[in-house]
Amino acid sequence: MAASMSHLLTHRHVLLLQGKMGGFFNRFSSFLQTQDIKVSKVNFNAGDAFFYHHDNTYEYTDTLAQFTSWLKSFIKEHDIDAIVCFGDCRPHHTQAACLSERLGISFFVFEEGYLRPDYITLQEHGINGYSRLSIDDIKALKKANDKPLYTHNRFYRLSIAAIVYYIVAWLYKRRYPHYSHYRGMTAWQEAIAWLKAPWRKLRDYIPDKQLQNRLTKYESNNYFLISLQVHNDSQITHHSDYRDVVQFIDESIASFADYANKKQLLVFKHHPLDRGHRDYRELVASLAERYQVAHRVFYGCDMHLPTLMKYSIGMVTINSTTGLQSVYHKKPTKVMGRAIYDTPKLTDQQPLKGFWQQPKSPDNEFYLRFREYLIEQTQINGAFYGRSPWMYKYLHQAKNYNIEEDFSKNSLPK
Repeated sequence: MAASMSHLLTHRHVLLLQGKMGGFFNRFSSFLQTQDIKVSKVNFNAGDAFFYHHDNTYEYTDTLAQFTSWLKSFIKEHDIDAIVCFGDCRPHHTQAACLSERLGISFFVFEEGYLRPDYITLQEHGINGYSRLSIDDIKALKKANDKPLYTHNRFYRLSIAAIVYYIVAWLYKRRYPHYSHYRGMTAWQEAIAWLKAPWRKLRDYIPDKQLQNRLTKYESNNYFLISLQVHNDSQITHHSDYRDVVQFIDESIASFADYANKKQLLVFKHHPLDRGHRDYRELVASLAERYQVAHRVFYGCDMHLPTLMKYSIGMVTINSTTGLQSVYHKKPTKVMGRAIYDTPKLTDQQPLKGFWQQPKSPDNEFYLRFREYLIEQTQINGAFYGRSPWMYKYLHQAKNYNIEEDFSKNSLPK
């Protein structure tokens, strides 16, 4: 078990803030209670409440400006010694992180796995650009030899959870009058976006697969891959200097047109979780036309990322964890933002124009030690929409829990 989880389990009373949409925090609360840890939960909207059904649950209905003072009083009144949330850049969570530091209590953050699939991240203090992990600590580690269990993670569970979450939050929004969604969209807009996603997948599936086949057919390694991120990902808004993904796309195509070999191609891979929110197909085509590389620039979503990596020259990303997958495949990788893995032995440190011309491969021996360090400190064999072996055995023994029961146990707020 990761050092972060081992430390969390030494606490007496854990406060859960906002988690992933769906039943993960509900299961996690059950797990903590099997470890004789008291758990309290704060819900910020009806979507949070719908997926959580334990005692010691509280609603926060005041403004964001009042949250720090409210949380400080709550912590002291209930003798909280650790806070857990998903994502450390949501407005309420950034306040909680600062307050935890001042009060001297522990602050833990769940996030998607740095290493995927079959891992999720749990890190103390902060994640990604706020991480306090030190590269100096990995020198003595051996190569990674982990064999994570398959977690049965399913995208349809995420899709259903998201649609239900946003619809419920919209239906009962009057009960939480000051709540503003951290992604900058209303609950109804989010629900509509998730409903759009299946249609766009159906529309583009065959063209995207045909593109993938053309790119990988001859194993010619003649294209660079760009892995796009969710348009309002905190990695972009907090850990890069870009205003948005559009600016990154523009810069990438312009630089590629000026400095890459004229025989090489550029392929944009859209993020599947952003399918219903953004479609950059026309934008990419327009920019490629403007920079006179329309015949060399391609865009798709439903393409197998590991396969694209395998046959690519290298990858460019703002700071997506797919960059670590690229390093795993021993491909040159250029990070344009700030990332936990952006270090000289792993990623190409030269400017982007140099990367196109002479990309530098990662040090695989160092990567294996770095991977081991991440696993030992922050990575947990599990999934937010699948099985988490580290807690499943306790839940199974306690009440024969099954993840498919998440929705059947939920109910609308009273």
